[in-house]
Amino acid sequence: MKERIFGTEVEYAPVCHSKKSQIRLRRLHGEALLDYIKGLSDRLFTSLTLSGCLMAGEFMGNGGRLYMDRGGHPEYATPECRCVKDLVAYEKAGDRIMQALAEHANRKTATEEGVPTLHVFKNNVDFYGNTYGGHENYLITPRAAEGIRNIIPFLVTRQVFAGAGRILTCREAGALSFQISQRAEFIDRTFSDRATRVRGIINTRKREIYRQEQNRRLHLIMGDSNMSELAIGLKVGTTMLTLRLLEEGKPDGIPVLASPVHALRGISRQWNGEFQMAGHKGQYTALDIQSIYLDKVQGFFSSRSPTPDEAYALELWEKVLQGLRQLKVSGRNWKLEDDPGGLRRKVDWIRKLWLLNRYGNMDDPAVNDRQLKLMDLKYHDLNPTTGLFARCEALGLMDRMVDDATIAAARIRPPKNTRAQIRGTIIRRTADKSIDVEIEDWVKINISARGRQKGTGQAKGTHPFKRYKGAFNSLNIRMDDPFKAMDLSITEKIERFVEAWG
Repeated sequence: MKERIFGTEVEYAPVCHSKKSQIRLRRLHGEALLDYIKGLSDRLFTSLTLSGCLMAGEFMGNGGRLYMDRGGHPEYATPECRCVKDLVAYEKAGDRIMQALAEHANRKTATEEGVPTLHVFKNNVDFYGNTYGGHENYLITPRAAEGIRNIIPFLVTRQVFAGAGRILTCREAGALSFQISQRAEFIDRTFSDRATRVRGIINTRKREIYRQEQNRRLHLIMGDSNMSELAIGLKVGTTMLTLRLLEEGKPDGIPVLASPVHALRGISRQWNGEFQMAGHKGQYTALDIQSIYLDKVQGFFSSRSPTPDEAYALELWEKVLQGLRQLKVSGRNWKLEDDPGGLRRKVDWIRKLWLLNRYGNMDDPAVNDRQLKLMDLKYHDLNPTTGLFARCEALGLMDRMVDDATIAAARIRPPKNTRAQIRGTIIRRTADKSIDVEIEDWVKINISARGRQKGTGQAKGTHPFKRYKGAFNSLNIRMDDPFKAMDLSITEKIERFVEAWG
């Protein structure tokens, strides 16, 4: 599949900053904790109209989706994208939307005494050890689905550049340590059809019935939510390249992991450590595995022309792996000793480690461990005043993949080359009309009119298929092809309907 559809889903953590709210939160467990988080999410969502977000149910004018997940967290799903830079822009647009909601919610309650400030965090583990997800979706061919085991070593080892980093309290004497991935500790099997309690490297839940030879969705739940634009783009871009390799039947000669879950967790705790491969006597590092995949992809494109998207991802992948080979991190106290490739400008866990090192050594008894954990958490705060990543970006300490103008456009406009354009156009076109838009899912849109048909004095009935002077007062649109953007036939249908009923 030379052209591919992909997207991400981000679960955000709403948090109130005040001593009173933190004391209360420590006492909450189970359903009480869930209700508390839902209450904070509700406070965010009440600001949707104030923030100017155009919505039709859970779907937004930019083609994406915003809703509350089962854990009470607000979740944003990007629209369908075909370009890595588009995906980065739409994921970062989700960050900006969530921060705007928090700002509106705080202004709304500013005059209320005792109401703490609401912050939104984009990470995967809260201060109390609870986890929430950062998911990825890729359209793949049936051939790729059948051989999906062949990319498990890649997925397990890509955390060396896609990990968000996390302070870890070791069981031994409560000592502090660090791990490069936040989600690794919560993945307990290779395959799983669930996303909570039991979590797999590859999620196998089928949300629809597939027809033979029909393309399908690959759903990944083991990755971290990234703050860095380069990390988001690299994570998605390299996965896209390995899927292309898989679909062309070229992943031969790649060693098989003896224990994928053990390797996933081991690499997170010791990023350059060695581990065993099934049927091999030698030891491998995560960089060894990534280099094998990179060599395979480069060999594949030696006789083919990559798309601009593929060429960009391939070049970035090679540069980052070169930088990781030169990176020097003390295995004893996680001190960043040398970064000649400047990876702290690109990779979240390296930038976070650099910030933590500036505060003090993790093995120093004099260092306040609670302060280090708080710095870890504040890295993911979306507030540009209090968030550490946001401050680094504002100071020009992080490399960018897209600019602010592109992200601002992605907040309100859908991609022009996927079915998201149809969804977003309908939402924007009917926003101020007497028309109801029901978006059932990513495929189906039902539009119905309310009130009276223009040019007549006759009131409309409630049945969606009742005619008035030869005109239906409902319009149903299916978008089975995710590659199909708005075309003339759909535009004309919408315009005729809006003209008649809006």
